[in-house]
Amino acid sequence: MTLDAAVVVAGLGPVGGVLAALLGAQGVRTLVVEPNVRPYPKPRAAVLEIESIRLLSLIPGLAPRDAWSVPLIRNGAVGADRRPLFLMTQRARAFGHPQVVRIDQPALETALRAAIAELPSVEVLAGRSVQDVEQSADHVVAVLDDGRRITAQWLVGCDGTSGTVRTRAGIAFTGDTFAQPWLVVDAASTATDDTGVDGTADGNPTVAFVLDPARPAVAMSSPGRRRWEWMLLPGEQPETMVRPETVRELVAPWTDPDRLEVERAAVFTFHARMAQRWRAGRVLLAGDAAHAMPPFAGAGLGMGIRDAGALAWRLREGGDLDAYERERRPDVAATTTLALRIGRVLQTRNPAAALVFRGLARSLNAVPGLKRRLGDRPLPPRRLPRAVAGLLPQAGHVLPNPWVRVAGGPPVRLDDVIGYRWAFLGHGCDPGRVPEAERPGAVHLALDLADPAPGCLAVEDLDGLLRGAAGTVTAVRPDRFLLGVLRPG
Repeated sequence: MTLDAAVVVAGLGPVGGVLAALLGAQGVRTLVVEPNVRPYPKPRAAVLEIESIRLLSLIPGLAPRDAWSVPLIRNGAVGADRRPLFLMTQRARAFGHPQVVRIDQPALETALRAAIAELPSVEVLAGRSVQDVEQSADHVVAVLDDGRRITAQWLVGCDGTSGTVRTRAGIAFTGDTFAQPWLVVDAASTATDDTGVDGTADGNPTVAFVLDPARPAVAMSSPGRRRWEWMLLPGEQPETMVRPETVRELVAPWTDPDRLEVERAAVFTFHARMAQRWRAGRVLLAGDAAHAMPPFAGAGLGMGIRDAGALAWRLREGGDLDAYERERRPDVAATTTLALRIGRVLQTRNPAAALVFRGLARSLNAVPGLKRRLGDRPLPPRRLPRAVAGLLPQAGHVLPNPWVRVAGGPPVRLDDVIGYRWAFLGHGCDPGRVPEAERPGAVHLALDLADPAPGCLAVEDLDGLLRGAAGTVTAVRPDRFLLGVLRPG
């Protein structure tokens, strides 16, 4: 049997794009099937957090971060009068990146497509969609809308909550769809002196929950761009809420509607759903095809990018792919729970409860130095549970990203040296002394070793973050989680 590809990816949104790019970076023969010839031109996802930002930085040829995002500077809560209740300035960075960024999703998708186009092992079939799935023990067939049959080892559904891959694979999508609709308005601002969501005119990107029991909302601003999300009240109809005159009335308290170009006004209902299983034979799911959550934690897209990072190296190795779901499902479940809790606070229309929440925000605001401490301190990196990370020392921890010097060259970030591949760091020794380091494509790095073996890079840790006992080897997965610390023999 001749395979058309090792992996077929259904969907070239951000999750499918990241997965295809990471597969291509490893030389995996990948075919992407995408119904849209061009990226969807209107804004959708709003923010990304540090783990997703770092994964994106591992994609070869991806446009610099400032081409598709801006660092989030302020976030918190404001009252109905737009006065800050608790609004902190984000100064913390982690792994050489901002903690959170405001993204331009069309720009990100365009950048991903451009990076993928430079990868010889990835082919994109634009304007086509997967209509059916057929499986056998050793391959899967994706049947396209034009009748073509694409044969591969694996098929990954990155085609969203309503995609066909999950349904054709017979996987249930369990959970809840909430009856509470929200209006989302995205707009470009032509005002040079436009004030942000907190009343300032410095243009710094800001995200704020609006604790207003009369109409709960979320407001976001960044240079030249605005977004509002308003909860619909009982009796309000979606078709009425998206009318220009309604949008204009809602926007007017925040800014001059004449200085806005509304790009999208749409009413959404939110989901908290998860696929009953993320794998059925040779079909796997990632992103919204595997899980959907309310937007209140700003983590929906980030969860999908984490999926891609955890899946791409496993697909290349063809090992225990069930471990992908065992590792990712708890993270998604916990984040969905957080989003639901934030939503319950934000969506309350009980005046007494809203008064309590506003009072709590003001109390936090009054704690001396709290906002500065929170804004200056990076969030601790996520660790994998021992049950999925394994029992080796340091298993499931995250590799730092210090400035390093390779073979006496100029300072560079460690991530730029490694890329998306396995890495083995020998602490005063040759990492090739452990059998695990024989993984194809792995990079071998030697710290504090004057004359490393051929093919091993001598690395100087300029920040002192790569400490380890002499003679040990730190094994690092492509997604930057540690397999653990190994001892030769």
